[in-house]
Amino acid sequence: MTTITKLLAGAALAFSVCVSYASEAGKIHGDTVSALDFGAVPDDNRDDTQSLRRAAMYCREHPGCTLHIPPGVYILKDAKARELESEAMSGNLGQNPEETIFTPYYPYVKGLDFSGSESVTVEADGAILMCDGWMEPVSITGCCGFTLKGLAIDYKRKPFSEGTILEVNPDNIIVSFKDADRLTGNTPFPRMMIWDSMKNGMYREPFYFPGHHIEQDGTIRFDISVPDYLEGEKVAVPHSFHFRPAVYIGNSTGTVLENITVHSQPGMGILGFDSRDISISGLKVIPSDGYSFSTNTDATHFACCTGRIVFDGCFFKAQGDDATNIHGYYHEIESVSDDGWITLELHAPTFTHAQIADVPRPGDLLEISSISTLVPEFTATVTDISHQEKSTSVRIRIDRALPENFQDYYIFNTSKQPELVFRNSIIWGNLSRGVQIKTRGVTIERNTFIGCTGTAIHVGAESGWKEGGHTKDAAIRDNVIINCGTGAGSQFGASGIAVVIDAPETEGTILHDGICISGNTIIGWNGREDDGMNECGIAVRNARNVTVYDNHIENCTDCISTYCTENLSVK
Repeated sequence: MTTITKLLAGAALAFSVCVSYASEAGKIHGDTVSALDFGAVPDDNRDDTQSLRRAAMYCREHPGCTLHIPPGVYILKDAKARELESEAMSGNLGQNPEETIFTPYYPYVKGLDFSGSESVTVEADGAILMCDGWMEPVSITGCCGFTLKGLAIDYKRKPFSEGTILEVNPDNIIVSFKDADRLTGNTPFPRMMIWDSMKNGMYREPFYFPGHHIEQDGTIRFDISVPDYLEGEKVAVPHSFHFRPAVYIGNSTGTVLENITVHSQPGMGILGFDSRDISISGLKVIPSDGYSFSTNTDATHFACCTGRIVFDGCFFKAQGDDATNIHGYYHEIESVSDDGWITLELHAPTFTHAQIADVPRPGDLLEISSISTLVPEFTATVTDISHQEKSTSVRIRIDRALPENFQDYYIFNTSKQPELVFRNSIIWGNLSRGVQIKTRGVTIERNTFIGCTGTAIHVGAESGWKEGGHTKDAAIRDNVIINCGTGAGSQFGASGIAVVIDAPETEGTILHDGICISGNTIIGWNGREDDGMNECGIAVRNARNVTVYDNHIENCTDCISTYCTENLSVK
């Protein structure tokens, strides 16, 4: 066993101790403190940052404690975060700030840093963090048994601009924005989204980098063509795509989020990475009062996690991407040394969503999969690891030799695939898919999807995004899906459910295994002629052992479409 392996084995042991310690959290009786004790005062319109950071530090230093944050608005303000916002809004970071601010190890501001906390509970029912500057408002990193209750997160200046369409002309629209005074000719407008009241969701397609001109009266003319009926509808233009999330859960165990609300964020709402056992109940990712749109990108996103992720009783509305996406990463094999060290690199369009490397652990089980089909051809176990700080590449050794044509394979870590339960939730009017799944041991039940531009439930490995792997043992049942899948994110024309893959070669490819789709009600869009009807309610492709029964499907050309299936039962 090498020194590196010994160190990582020790880290793994510490991780297991952490899991055990977190499970005993109820036996730890720490003290209870108030944010008021540290100088924070709600609703006084003054900067509460240092006071709240002192409270967070107290939590880090006092395992088992409870921090109470009384109701009211607290200002979270940081000079560097304000500078970043200013640089982005002025156009100094280009028309796509993501290319700068969402890159590996890019520095960012943590609003409240709870790193390393053990068995800590933060009770914040009715408390609102009003962020001043682009930041990661809540950071939960390296924590065991951390519970956050009741907190709401919003921004003093929304990371998007919202307005109303005043005129629809043949080759342009005129929009009046709420905060027109902060918009200039250099302000980035990477994407425009339009609410479509007729469909009760977003308009079927966004407009990327639309040409625009500020008129003398302060309105903005956008050089796009839309149907006349959209006159009077709300418009949102996010000024970034991805950035840091509102709540980050990294390398943590036993995290519980209860009744959290995220109104806006220049990125995702919640991001979990390399963490175990996350429970989310009563989450709301919804617009602020007086607004129609919420987060710039995904409401939630989880990558390389383990254990169990549970959603229960959540509400998602008008976010700029999926309600959730659960996956690991397909790594490319850059080289293999004579002594067996394999260099891995992740060539995903935006790297990992945490912007730090996905590092395997000794003992992890890997699938070596064909790049062309994504089909695993054999497995291996990690024996040694080497990773330099802030490096995007990772070096590993495994317990078997790779084939000579190793460049034709991805390596995927199956030990970082959590079970998922997603139930009793509402997904309303977002851009793209509702729930996107690339993991194993899945239950999606009793949810309502309304007006998603993409297919409501997407089960599928995606080669283009390097997001996998394939799904096993999934039950999708008793969901209600209405007016979904007519635009961005639609999978093979499916309104309701798609079990599919994105790979260079799909003919003859069988990947997903053990999917049961039952008791769902799917009502496709049957409205305007320019949209057309959904091609199908359910699409099943490249899968085996699939059972489809007792589903009710309306307003779709076909109930189900299939391609390359094995042992498919449809009733």
